[in-house]
Amino acid sequence: MRVTYNTIANSILRNLSNNLTRLEKLQNQLSTGKKVIKPSDDPVVTSRIIGLRSTLNANSQYSRNLDFLETELNVADKALQNLSSALGSIKSLALRGTSDSLSQADRDAIAGEVDRIIDYIIQIGNTDIAGRYIFGGYKTNTPPLERIDNTIIYRGDANIRQIEISNSVTTEASPNGKTLFVDTEMFDTLVSLKNALLDGNTTQINNSLEKIDTIIDRITSELSSLGARLKRIELTKDLLSDRFIRYTDLLSKQEDIEIEEVVLKLYAQQNIYQASLIAASRAIQPSLIDYIR
Repeated sequence: MRVTYNTIANSILRNLSNNLTRLEKLQNQLSTGKKVIKPSDDPVVTSRIIGLRSTLNANSQYSRNLDFLETELNVADKALQNLSSALGSIKSLALRGTSDSLSQADRDAIAGEVDRIIDYIIQIGNTDIAGRYIFGGYKTNTPPLERIDNTIIYRGDANIRQIEISNSVTTEASPNGKTLFVDTEMFDTLVSLKNALLDGNTTQINNSLEKIDTIIDRITSELSSLGARLKRIELTKDLLSDRFIRYTDLLSKQEDIEIEEVVLKLYAQQNIYQASLIAASRAIQPSLIDYIR
């Protein structure tokens, strides 16, 4: 086959272009610190990098969810402790109210204290974090409890919010107000106690005491459940932290260059390119090589 001048020139230009492309790639790697500048550089590695970044992004979202949930559950835990303490105070007042030595004026005064604690418990039920009410189920934008005279209305719903803390893994947020206040008949019991004190009805006072004990037991159970959830959050945060370290290391190995290795390759490629220019200058007219330079 006859080799023409154009064939030689085109071959030289093609080889010079390839060498220059490899040189540019190494220079880009050194300036960015990354092995892959664009997906076409290495589609397989690019796919791995995208997968690892996606996993790390999800991991970050789960970490944010855990931080928010931990804050909320700590607030809920404190609120339920205050609620348990308030119910304990009402129980003590009720016990005093059963004494035969008390006058009706004394019982009226105790009823007034019970009424004030009822208002305090409503405040606890309307606990919020930055305007988000934690005991109203999905209805977080409005206070779940409202008092109209001796009637306390629950305006939340019966849902228990679930927070995703890992892939396809959720855990409960704060207890639902319906469970805490409606199902236990808490306010009905407390208002009934107040009325019994005002009426001097010691039998009804004793009946209220039994119901208060049951309500306190339910609150204690909810506190235990909150404690278990907080412990789970702590363990999950440790797991996510370990996963973040491992996946960050894997991502670094996939996309970060070894500087010493790239520098050596860059010097070698520069020598190759210079050698190819010298070889080309001997194969074709100097005027063409001058133009290429």
